[in-house]
Amino acid sequence: MVKDLLTLVSRPTRYLGGEVNACRKEIAAGQLRFALVFPDAYEIGMSHLGMQILYGLLNAQEGIACERAFSPWFDMEALLRSRKIPLGTLESGTPLCDFDVIGFSLQYELCYTNVLNILSLAQIPARARERGADMPLIIGGGPCAFNPEPLAEFFDCFCLGDGEEVIIEVVEVIKQWKEGGGDKDTLLKELARIDGVYVPSLFEVSYLSDGTIERIKPLMAQYEEVRKRVVSDLSMVYYPLAPVIPFMKVIHDRLSVEITRGCTRGCRFCQAGYLYRPVRERDPKTLLALIDASLRKTGYDEISLLSLSTGDHTCILPLLQTLMRCYEAERVAISLPSLRVGTLTKGLIDEIKRVRKTGFTVAPEAATERLQGVINKVTDEKELLETAAQVFDAGWNLIKLYFMVGLPTEVEEDVRGIVSLSRKIVRQEGKGRRRGNVNVSVSTFVPKPHTPFQWEPQVSPAELEERQQFLKAELRGRGLRLKWHDARMSFLEGVFARGDRRLAEVLVQAHARGCTFDGWTEHLQWQAWQEAFAAAGIDPVFYACRKREAAERLPWGHLRTGVIDDFLQDEQTRAEQGVVTPDCRGGACRNCGACDKQHAMILADASSFPPPSVSAREVARKRAWVRKMRSHFMKVGEARFLGHLEMVDVFVRAARRAGIPMQFSEGFHPLPRISFTNPLPVGMESLAEFMDLELVHAVKAKEFQERMNKELPDGLRIMRAAEMTVKGRSLPTMFTVDYFLISLEGLDKGYTEEELRERLQRSQKEGECILVQEKKTGQRRMDVLQYIEKLRVVERASYSPVLTGENGAPVVTDFSTADYLIEMGLKKAGGLRPAAILKLLLDLTSEETALLRVLKTESLPPLA
Repeated sequence: MVKDLLTLVSRPTRYLGGEVNACRKEIAAGQLRFALVFPDAYEIGMSHLGMQILYGLLNAQEGIACERAFSPWFDMEALLRSRKIPLGTLESGTPLCDFDVIGFSLQYELCYTNVLNILSLAQIPARARERGADMPLIIGGGPCAFNPEPLAEFFDCFCLGDGEEVIIEVVEVIKQWKEGGGDKDTLLKELARIDGVYVPSLFEVSYLSDGTIERIKPLMAQYEEVRKRVVSDLSMVYYPLAPVIPFMKVIHDRLSVEITRGCTRGCRFCQAGYLYRPVRERDPKTLLALIDASLRKTGYDEISLLSLSTGDHTCILPLLQTLMRCYEAERVAISLPSLRVGTLTKGLIDEIKRVRKTGFTVAPEAATERLQGVINKVTDEKELLETAAQVFDAGWNLIKLYFMVGLPTEVEEDVRGIVSLSRKIVRQEGKGRRRGNVNVSVSTFVPKPHTPFQWEPQVSPAELEERQQFLKAELRGRGLRLKWHDARMSFLEGVFARGDRRLAEVLVQAHARGCTFDGWTEHLQWQAWQEAFAAAGIDPVFYACRKREAAERLPWGHLRTGVIDDFLQDEQTRAEQGVVTPDCRGGACRNCGACDKQHAMILADASSFPPPSVSAREVARKRAWVRKMRSHFMKVGEARFLGHLEMVDVFVRAARRAGIPMQFSEGFHPLPRISFTNPLPVGMESLAEFMDLELVHAVKAKEFQERMNKELPDGLRIMRAAEMTVKGRSLPTMFTVDYFLISLEGLDKGYTEEELRERLQRSQKEGECILVQEKKTGQRRMDVLQYIEKLRVVERASYSPVLTGENGAPVVTDFSTADYLIEMGLKKAGGLRPAAILKLLLDLTSEETALLRVLKTESLPPLA
């Protein structure tokens, strides 16, 4: 079992499962088993809203059990392979090969080798033709599905467009096929009849002598092209009100709420802006209802309003004002992650800062007016500087700027413009404050399918690195910080973004050479990729750095987004001329093709909001009534794998869901006034943990305990709660000795009772026992015997910790089935860990030490 290995890996909560709001369905006979897989690390996948939507939607259906899996990190992969354990899901540990469907979320081209690695770890053949009807159906979705040709050999089908619109139809067809039997070819043809489903094996591709595509031939009648599926009205479609809450810190650790899908700004480099047309805004009443329900079910302290351009939502200001009125007292912050300069008003700035200063990111992309016209994203410099001054004046000291290099027609003047504009923003000074700080992030332009720049060549890595070196030299000094993207990674992204089926062999060769997590700079194996291209006989420059002619047949030409080719070609011409295409929102239709009789732009009704009331900050606040609630809790079972900061987040979110009136700190980043005893090592269990939480309203201790225990996950349970005075000693200073039980169960080297007693007694008689610890300041030598209060072998059957069986505490048999255990008492002053001492006394290996089961049973002196 994977969970037996968690003490051997760096981030156990990546594989723990059991999160709040996770769904664990019993897989009964006849049910469809669906594995939803994100081919990247857990913290990346769990930040993706699409995963949450599909996970909730599928599990809401009768007869479908959906579970999740992610790419295991390198340490876990090594353990799985060495022990020949197939990769399984978080919910049940069921191997992926036992599922009916494996659905991959394809967000980024540099995750393609992770797809192959997951199939390998799951012991599933990579190529679709090698998988029969008794193996899982492999399907894919997401933005990369709009040119999935490099993956065509590995997938059975792809879903194009809005996943929640098509996925239920797909699984219903699979369920019917499963019930009725039949061969796989029959199933694939049935799936191909669903609008938005692309079955690559039903198309045959031929090539010309120059390497370009001659023809994409359909092998089924009336299946010449596949058009994406579109959700007509976001306010009427399923949305998860209780998303899964990860235990670990993920990239976007907040309540993410999609307020708009699609964008009409028409930035010519932006694939999402074309894939997700037409614009559909969620109704304000719907938004307020789902946000309120989601906050109550999650306990998040921040709401992120998601959109390709959040400030464009028709009701953004009244929405923000209403949310602040509702949740300011609960210290729930609002963030707007995607803003254009023209939409970032003083009103928005003033509202956002009322609870907590979430980040401000502005993306001009190009710094010169000429290049802004080429890409169709014009940012008025004066307006940008005024906006930066307003942000700094409002109390922020940092703004993030996003630029691109390598854009079509870019010249040296455009790159120098990035430096000039960034310096001007840093120099923005205001009354009574210092200059601001600017983080400049420079990404690389990658031509993407279904955009006006899909025919453009990509700048070579060598040229990009020259431009990056210039920026590194110039964007230095006080207030400026530069981040850039590895040009080699961007090159690979460009190859696979516009690649064809011949690249499948490159992926196979790269994976065979150990390439995974290619989107992580520190793990890119550039030499291995060069070898893979050579072994496959492929020149990557052909795909990335070559200009395509308008008449050339493109690999994705049979996959339709709704935006017509004539419109894209016209936009390419306008780009060459530097002509700006106005936004069609509120103006004349540009005839891009995205809107039709079934799907059109939907804008929210701003009149549905009540007028803003007096804000909380305008009301005189009285000094709050404050009391402290002290809780004695246990941390056992799988909860032992939570790190200390992860556990703190779990308690704070549980308190929010339970409606506990917490006291917060003052200042621009208010935090709950909560404290704990010293952190436990990851993997250690305890019956003797304590927490102090300050409250602003009276709650009876028993009620507090019951409400919290209802919201805490398995393994965390408050056993006692009592009201305390606010003043007093802090928890970490109140104990001098901790007592532990240690089980050697599961170790390869077994000791008899007599051997164990003899070794422990001998070590204590030697006078000293030196433990050498490596610290940042050098080595630290400690005589562990000076800190040991008690060390003995006890019989499990006769041993009884102070809290065994009391208030829900586990009995010893729940902790270990070994006949004999080691009891150890340690003075806290030494900061020593029981496992480190036993490693020294019993001559254990590092792996054996990590596998020790340690339970803290008591801390002394006891609290009154």
